[in-house]
Amino acid sequence: METILQSMLKARGVEGVPSDVEGLEGKLQKYGSILVWNSMKKAVTSGEMDAFLEKLAETGAAQGILIIKAPPSPKTLERVRKEAARLQVFCEDNLKFDISQHRKVPPHRILNAEEREALLKRYNIQTPESQMPLLDSQDPMAKWIGARPGDIVEILRRSETAGSTPYYRCCVADVSHS
Repeated sequence: METILQSMLKARGVEGVPSDVEGLEGKLQKYGSILVWNSMKKAVTSGEMDAFLEKLAETGAAQGILIIKAPPSPKTLERVRKEAARLQVFCEDNLKFDISQHRKVPPHRILNAEEREALLKRYNIQTPESQMPLLDSQDPMAKWIGARPGDIVEILRRSETAGSTPYYRCCVADVSHS
């Protein structure tokens, strides 16, 4: 799991050796601007989630990744969606292999600021959240690449006739409420 996590972070552009952080039960490490908490539990309480968010602020981390042993409960998932701009949750099983390397998963990437502006201008898009197809922040590939609400993600779909075609999606916290 550790090497898959490092592979995911490397794909996001996070390099270097992690530093250990004290204060929460389980393994807490900072990789660049990302704080990773492997809670070693099946689930976390609301209080533990609050403590992790406080650690994010305390350490100056821009984003937090929470790893739990079982899939998140609806209550935990609701909380994560509210904090989607700075928090992602992974079930330990989701970090057993690199999903981005699966042959049926097309390449995904977050557009940088210049590319985003050019795309919006090209298609005369004023409000991406209402004028573009949406990508849920809890989509496996959205989480893998670190997409946050408001990001525009390019998906390169392969085609026998066209080679590869780019598709664009706007990441939102929850597609069911958009």
